[in-house]
Amino acid sequence: MNTAIKLALASAMSVASLSGVALAQTATTPMVDSTTTAATTTEGVSIVRLDSLDNDQNRQEHTRLEQLANDQAAMAEAQTAVSSDPAVAQALQAQSVEAMNVIEVQTAANGGKIVYVK
Repeated sequence: MNTAIKLALASAMSVASLSGVALAQTATTPMVDSTTTAATTTEGVSIVRLDSLDNDQNRQEHTRLEQLANDQAAMAEAQTAVSSDPAVAQALQAQSVEAMNVIEVQTAANGGKIVYVK
């Protein structure tokens, strides 16, 4: 009998701890993993620094962007994208990033811009 009570109590405690995790995931503020990327967001424009992707989890993306950074045509295309979008240019200026350091500009699924910089 004593074992049954202990088992029931342990089950109740484990269920209670799990419900707190589920509740935290439904919070109104977005949950962001700040350990993987160092991104700054300004009005729909996210700025991601190349060195923040230099880890095991993002190695493939880091290598791809590093190759783009060495490609003059790709850099020129990225800088043209910056100059044609005032919101991107303003976000870069707010973060003190020069347009010549932009590696790539992508459009996110929500319509915002992701700007990768050196």
